[in-house]
Amino acid sequence: MLDHLDEMSKEKDQHLKKAINYYSKSTKRQFIVIIDNADQREYETQQQAFIISHELAKNWQSLVFIALRPNTFYRSQRSGALSAYPHKIFTIEPPRIDKIIEKRLNYALEISEGKIPIETFSTLKSMNLTLFLKALLDSLLHNSELYEFLSNITGGNIRKSIELVAKFIGSPNVDCEKIIDIMKRKNEYRIPLHEFTKSALLGDYGHYHPDHSIAINMYEVSQSEAKEHFLKPLLLAFIDSDSPLKDSNYFYSTDNIFKEMQNYGFSVTQTENNLRLLTNRKLIETSQRVTFEEDEEGMLFGELPRQFRVTSIGAYHLKKWIGNFAYLDAMVFDTPIFNDDLIQPMIKKSESFHISDRYERTVKFKEYLLTVWNQFNLEASYFDFPTVVSNEKQSFNTVKRAVDRIQNL
Repeated sequence: MLDHLDEMSKEKDQHLKKAINYYSKSTKRQFIVIIDNADQREYETQQQAFIISHELAKNWQSLVFIALRPNTFYRSQRSGALSAYPHKIFTIEPPRIDKIIEKRLNYALEISEGKIPIETFSTLKSMNLTLFLKALLDSLLHNSELYEFLSNITGGNIRKSIELVAKFIGSPNVDCEKIIDIMKRKNEYRIPLHEFTKSALLGDYGHYHPDHSIAINMYEVSQSEAKEHFLKPLLLAFIDSDSPLKDSNYFYSTDNIFKEMQNYGFSVTQTENNLRLLTNRKLIETSQRVTFEEDEEGMLFGELPRQFRVTSIGAYHLKKWIGNFAYLDAMVFDTPIFNDDLIQPMIKKSESFHISDRYERTVKFKEYLLTVWNQFNLEASYFDFPTVVSNEKQSFNTVKRAVDRIQNL
């Protein structure tokens, strides 16, 4: 009998099929198979997954769900596996980030108020934590800029958005005492965007570190060439621009990107390196959803896909961040400056976190970038750096007013 059972179960697919069919009939229950994450694979893999799903549904008496990307579905429906089989479509919209975070914060608030017991303590009451959470929740509910920031800089990823809010709560770059003190006195505090931005830019560190920040330094260079400060902005701006070269899915071909960057004197190697970096940091995406490996020297390698398009993360870097005070303040020490006269006065107070010193060196850094831009005549129809800086002058004016108030005390 054991030998017979062993022989029958050797063919694992048939054995599993018979077991499922028997269970389904004997219990009178529908068996459901879910093939998840197929949408994270290449087009050919998704095609194979759909064919397998159809066989399961036909011969295993199962209801099968499979996740596919919309562009893959429509492409396959026209000329792939989907064109040969019947199917039903369910479109699942992602949940709204603001609603998810609101529910999480309300839950945390009830715990801090002692309304919900937790495992470690029978009840937990913390007035300071309660005040901080109330300020954060109220700010997120009434400041649309904060949700715009969270949605775009995380690419709409719910998990990353929640992580960003959680890190803000415990970040050493957030003046929690100030927020709690104002809440005690006024019972109201609206957290401004720049405080949230600083936490996201620096993480748990005093200075920007690319491995521990949600942001990328748009002004870093791979060669001793000041012009390269603007290669990433130009790349993003071109890929984001409207042109007959862009296809219906908003992709630009890699060849056209190379040609455009060569017009400004950037080599193919420089462009390749930056395309790989921007892809891995999710500022742009490829039609094949690939990422690139890193060698022992920290260089990214791998064959480039045929097409690229900008993500919301890249668009936020380009349109909101690169001219903003908080962003430039974070990047000033991570960016090589090819001007000895400018470096010396900045080094003298390099360890200072005082707002007046930060303002002074960030203004100098901005002026340096404007000088480089004008020196190399990089103006493009789709990107103008002085305009970007001018659009964010309010962020500098806000800091300047704070500096003036301190100096007048």
